[in-house]
Amino acid sequence: MRGTRATFLSYCAVGAAAALALSACSGGSDSASGASGESGAAGDGLDLKVGSILPQTGSLATLGPPEIAGVDLAIKDINDAAAGLTATVTHTDSGDTTTNIATQSATSLISQGVSGIVGAASSGVSMTIIDQITSAGVVQISPANTSPDFTDYDDNGFFWRTAPSDVLQGQILGNKIIEDGKTNVAILYMNDPYGIGLADNLKKTLDAAGVTVAADVTYDPAASNFTSEIGQVLGSDPDALVVIGFEESKVIFSNIATAGYDFANVYGTDGNYGLMQPGDQPDIAGAQFTVPGVKAPEDFQAQLQELVKSQGSPELTTFSYAAESYDATVLLALAALQGGATDGATIRDNLQSVSEDGTKCTTYADCADLIAAGTDIDYDGLSGPITFSDKGDVTEATISIFKYSTGNESEWVDGVTGKLS
Repeated sequence: MRGTRATFLSYCAVGAAAALALSACSGGSDSASGASGESGAAGDGLDLKVGSILPQTGSLATLGPPEIAGVDLAIKDINDAAAGLTATVTHTDSGDTTTNIATQSATSLISQGVSGIVGAASSGVSMTIIDQITSAGVVQISPANTSPDFTDYDDNGFFWRTAPSDVLQGQILGNKIIEDGKTNVAILYMNDPYGIGLADNLKKTLDAAGVTVAADVTYDPAASNFTSEIGQVLGSDPDALVVIGFEESKVIFSNIATAGYDFANVYGTDGNYGLMQPGDQPDIAGAQFTVPGVKAPEDFQAQLQELVKSQGSPELTTFSYAAESYDATVLLALAALQGGATDGATIRDNLQSVSEDGTKCTTYADCADLIAAGTDIDYDGLSGPITFSDKGDVTEATISIFKYSTGNESEWVDGVTGKLS
């Protein structure tokens, strides 16, 4: 059972303009100082403490920079609005499932009194900390967890996500493969909640269309060699090969190249999109990837790049889940503002309400003004309409499709929107 999604009386307190001091994130997770990646502002009204547990190291480290930047930009916009709520954030590392970093990060953030935590990116990592966070009465809102296992998880209403369940990504990836005329598909996927859930939903879509799943092979993501698994999937003579994984996919792509398989017949997903950068080897020209979320708007990309430059951080090379991270942070603030308090239970009880049915608004500032006027709001964010179900899932989302060209340049080619019940 999930917690009640009650709509509380709106809170109106217009604060003075807030000054924001943004700092670059670092690997530290047990300090509230700037060295741990804390950023925020001073002002009047509610004081919202946010934490993040996002990948600075580990197999999903490529997703960390855009996600962290998305959170920081949201904090800046919240404070710039000076609308009765001041937000601060402390960034911590999630590592991956081979480490205990996420547990240490959750312990640190909970001890600091955060009301909401953005993260983790990995479904497997979130499974290791969800009980720790939600049992403490802290809202966990992930910008990237897509495992279907979270939908019915017993979290007392404290777990939410702005990325869609892989029920949707599996359907859209399957439909893309079918549209491309493939009839004999091999699937190679990591043995964790993300890989299993996505592969299962992909297979359902292919099976329903009469497409043969010629090989269905799982692998240990901690392994260093995948020659045997590549031999199994390519031994089925597939006209399409789907690879569902994280950082280890670099090695898998090298194995595929060594075997001489045409990357024009290779498909990947959000976990391994963006790993191959211009100039990297092998060249995976022709490979296509599905990534939950819309194409990041150009002005949003520019704001993110300006922000990381001001922090002294490297330029972003991918924007995967940046919009979802931004929206997750804004939603935490709007739920607190509507509920008139920043404790986890108040945020939990207002998250669904600020996402649906009311007057539509697309920025924190506009939504905050409506709340101050006593108006019920419906926040539509950068990542989509974000209407939450009573299980904390988004009910509609877009899956973007990216394609690689020669030299490992990649570009957005399509966005497919679908609904989840």
